[in-house]
Amino acid sequence: MELFNTILNNLNIVLTAIIGLAFTSQLIYTLFFFLPAKKYKKAKTQHKFAIFIPARNEANVIGETIKNLQMQNYPKDLYDIYVIADNCTDNTAQIARDNGAIVLEHFDNNPKHARVSYALQYFFNIMLQENKDYEAYCRFDADNFAHPDYLNKMNDALDSGVKLGRAYNNAKNLTQNVVTGVSALWYIRDCRFASHVRSTLNTAQMCPGPGMMISAEIIKENGGWTAMGITEDAEFTMNELFKKNKFKYVKDAITYEDHPSTIKDSYKRYVRIGHGTHKLFYTHGLKSLGLFFTRFGWSYLDMFFTLLFIPIAVLCCTWLPFYYTYSVIYNFCVGNTVLAYTILKGVGYSLVSAFIIPFILQGFLVYILERKRINQPFKKVLPSILMFPMFMIIYAFSIFMGAITVPKWKPIKRSTMVTSESFQQSLYKNDVEKEKSTNVSEDEVIKILSEENINDENEESA
Repeated sequence: MELFNTILNNLNIVLTAIIGLAFTSQLIYTLFFFLPAKKYKKAKTQHKFAIFIPARNEANVIGETIKNLQMQNYPKDLYDIYVIADNCTDNTAQIARDNGAIVLEHFDNNPKHARVSYALQYFFNIMLQENKDYEAYCRFDADNFAHPDYLNKMNDALDSGVKLGRAYNNAKNLTQNVVTGVSALWYIRDCRFASHVRSTLNTAQMCPGPGMMISAEIIKENGGWTAMGITEDAEFTMNELFKKNKFKYVKDAITYEDHPSTIKDSYKRYVRIGHGTHKLFYTHGLKSLGLFFTRFGWSYLDMFFTLLFIPIAVLCCTWLPFYYTYSVIYNFCVGNTVLAYTILKGVGYSLVSAFIIPFILQGFLVYILERKRINQPFKKVLPSILMFPMFMIIYAFSIFMGAITVPKWKPIKRSTMVTSESFQQSLYKNDVEKEKSTNVSEDEVIKILSEENINDENEESA
């Protein structure tokens, strides 16, 4: 039994070191949060874009998304909006047409093709066959909004030589409830910490789907869309990195995502992500580690660590509970109660000092640094900040379940709270307030804050 325990203890030391190593890269990004992201010069040429939206039974939201994208501060003759209605059984296609989009309907009865990558393949095959004159493509999901200057900022990057662009991922329903809040803060955190530092160091970005910009040159070189996995955005990122094409961060090209509003929907979303990225770690992550030792590029090691979080999530949900539960029970059984209680205390202290407090502090820091873009009162965001560690628990468990199961596509409930009109009004109001804030004296600021406090007290007394 002693030999068995020795083996377990040594194995735990190794696995804990791997977990710590994976978190070290994220810690580095957090510590260097003050580094500025790269800015791109104003473009000399306005390029032609195609915005494409893969949509499956998105009748509830597709109309507002198209309306929002039509409000870009960019020449209307220099961008088109496409909707790929993918195996729809509702009127998504008709609503998209009625709102001015070019609709391509895609039907594929093969259950193994029930993923967005096949819709993207269909779209780009048509673009290449028809020899369209677009210079770049921008992807949005059916529930995404974009800042009115999104295309302008991506055009600046494209004109500066960027072939692959990652947008800033904001949220349009951050304060709907705590579930949307913690999810939104996580994506904003990734942009503010990891993407900013990577931009400064000129290393590759891991690019999520919403807002990604791809030059037509890349699509032509690839002969269309070739990333056919469940997590097609991450797979595409890695495929291009292997060809020495890096995604660049365009921090002022802002997209707004609709985040799942229930734990159930969050679970469904991250289970699929977990299943896809778990496979991707072994097919692309390990290859990226190998390329680091042959090409000596930090981007390869960085992307390896990024994908390493998937098996780390599995370890956190399997090995750590098993090892420490076993250790406590074993020591109680052999009468070593002091050591058993010491292990329990150590686990508790570790959870508080290395998990709960750091993630809550990250939530606070994200809000402080990005408060203008978050554009919400602190008291509305505070519950989400305090529940920030809970997101990691849900995320890790969902990733674990995705790694050990084969999830089927399931619809996620979309929020219809934010319309394109109300969204534009909130942006305009925010811009006006920023303009006013630059022209008020210190006494006026104190007066405004005092009035707000009085109003808050009146609301509470009412």
